[in-house]
Amino acid sequence: MTVETVGMLGLGAMGGAVASALKRSGYNVVTSLGGRSQRTVDSANDRGIADVGGMDALVRESDLVISILVPASASTVAASIASAASSTGSTVTFADCNAVAPDTAAAMADIVENSGARFVDAGIIGGPPREGYAPRFYISGPHLEQMMELDGKGIEVLPVGAGFGRASALKMCYAAQTKGITALQAAMLVSASRLGVYDELIAELEHSQAASLEGARAGVMRLPSVAGRWIGEMEEIASTFESVGVTGGFHQGAAEMFRLVDASDTVYAESADDLIRGFAAEIR
Repeated sequence: MTVETVGMLGLGAMGGAVASALKRSGYNVVTSLGGRSQRTVDSANDRGIADVGGMDALVRESDLVISILVPASASTVAASIASAASSTGSTVTFADCNAVAPDTAAAMADIVENSGARFVDAGIIGGPPREGYAPRFYISGPHLEQMMELDGKGIEVLPVGAGFGRASALKMCYAAQTKGITALQAAMLVSASRLGVYDELIAELEHSQAASLEGARAGVMRLPSVAGRWIGEMEEIASTFESVGVTGGFHQGAAEMFRLVDASDTVYAESADDLIRGFAAEIR
């Protein structure tokens, strides 16, 4: 079935930018705003995305529904889509693009597929689409045709097999490095500040690990705006690793680091050094 209308659930930085890219490519993009924050409502209005009402209306009117939310909301939304599909008889394709463990994705697939709808496991790597740049959407499962239609429409779409969970596994392993390293670097720098050797550590890093220090500072500057969203992702990575007999302790620790930052009153500073000192001063 050719995609004409895309239902978008999640209109944050990534979801909103994807929705706008699809609209520019000629798709009709709609959403369901029931229970959503004022920020999401404003994002929909600013982008000209129509609110069709509840989930029943969303699955009736959409050829493809895309979910781009925080991990904690993924399963609840998948269950809502399944319930709506059952009650309406819809066979809509539902693409879960959230950062979840493969087992979580497989469990959602069972719920959605048993409702008569079709499930796509997806993992996003990269930032929001913009002029000259497209994030990569890795997808897996037996029903990939409609998501593949979106390739080149502001995003890249890459299939990685027919098994549910394969795309999520790839996303988990990738984010284990990129975001996990940010957590480790933040923990290192906060600890150095607490131990009174911050300036000496920075001097040594500038001497022997200049590129690493530059990346650490860039990552720290992002943390006030992203740490809250990354907590659940680290927990999903830990679960992913544990499912194959690898320790999840690294990423449980990363979740704790992001939880500390998210609870901090330090949300802005002129430099990464000032942010780190702010985080360090709040630890009791």
